[in-house]
Amino acid sequence: MTVRDAATVLVTRDAPDGLEVYLVRRHAKASWLGDVHVFPGGAVDDADRAAAARGSLLCGSAGAVDPAFAITAARESFEESGLLFADRPIAPEPLSAARRAMLEGELTFAQALERFDTRVDASQLRFFSRWITPAGVEPRRFDARFFVARVPRDQIAEADALEVMDGRWMRPLAALAAYERGEIGMIFPTVKHLERIAPFRSVDELLAFAAAKRIATVQPDVTPHGLAVPPELVDAW
Repeated sequence: MTVRDAATVLVTRDAPDGLEVYLVRRHAKASWLGDVHVFPGGAVDDADRAAAARGSLLCGSAGAVDPAFAITAARESFEESGLLFADRPIAPEPLSAARRAMLEGELTFAQALERFDTRVDASQLRFFSRWITPAGVEPRRFDARFFVARVPRDQIAEADALEVMDGRWMRPLAALAAYERGEIGMIFPTVKHLERIAPFRSVDELLAFAAAKRIATVQPDVTPHGLAVPPELVDAW
């Protein structure tokens, strides 16, 4: 089975009760992971690689990661949540119009950036982890780079209502509790990342940790009781 490159973004914000993260629910009729809550993300495509290679559509650095993953992370965040990690502010109305045109196939991500004479600011995305789907547990396998980010200033997250539904801000522990009660579905990497960021009280704390943390490649072990992080990485990824 082919393992596809992918990028996922934990978009976070500060709230009165602590750090919150944005989750979207995949469409119930999706061919894969229907009705499951995930972070915005998806597969790297050829256009993402071409945009990264051009260089003119990207500035800053997300860390020690191929820039194509930063482009994918930004594109998927824009498509699925309406949030654009750009190098300058853009007015809400034209931003929303460009997103609609992208979702309807009338505009590419590169063309949207060119329309606004802007670039993806990769410094707003901090490379956080790398996870590979183990063989035999899902119909699709991904080699995914996870990023953490602060929600762009003066932008409002809104699910696209096509591929994903019901976007919601949640405290990590509240999301985990809802999962344990069976109120929402999640996959193993989502659960583990929520557990990983739950101790942080603010976005600043999380981003400072992400900037200094070691990047370990995690391919979960398949056990009789389900998936598990390899013992040597439990406290190290």
